[in-house]
Amino acid sequence: MKLNLINRWVVLGALGIAAALLFVSLLIGFGFAATPAVGEGLQLADLTVIPGPTSTPRIVATSTHDPALGTATPLPGVIALHGYVQISGTDGEGLRLRKDPGLNGEPLFLGFDSEVFQIVDGPQEVDGYTWWSLVAPYDNTRSGWAASAFLESIPSP
Repeated sequence: MKLNLINRWVVLGALGIAAALLFVSLLIGFGFAATPAVGEGLQLADLTVIPGPTSTPRIVATSTHDPALGTATPLPGVIALHGYVQISGTDGEGLRLRKDPGLNGEPLFLGFDSEVFQIVDGPQEVDGYTWWSLVAPYDNTRSGWAASAFLESIPSP
């Protein structure tokens, strides 16, 4: 006698059990059981309001006197004695720092864009330019006169 394990009734029974399990899992998964009332077990999210930007009042800097140095502190953005500058606007060609102010001064070395110097003397008006005596804060041998047209004032490093 041959036993046929797969027949129409076995297949229908398996599909019925699968449908019942799917229905129960959907009820549990989607939370169709009991939903808590508002205020019971629910937490509201905190909301942080960030105010929009506002205009900042423009503060005009004034020169101050530092008794320890004996000199006035230069205004930001202004090239002045004892301030710091960096070379800019040479399009990568560099700036000749000279022994004396003026275009006829002997070139000592080439300063490069973004190189920082401290102003130690000046200004002097020669050949249509304003000249400042500069020294590199990291190397005293890198010093000379430079035209202010290629200098940009920066804050003290």
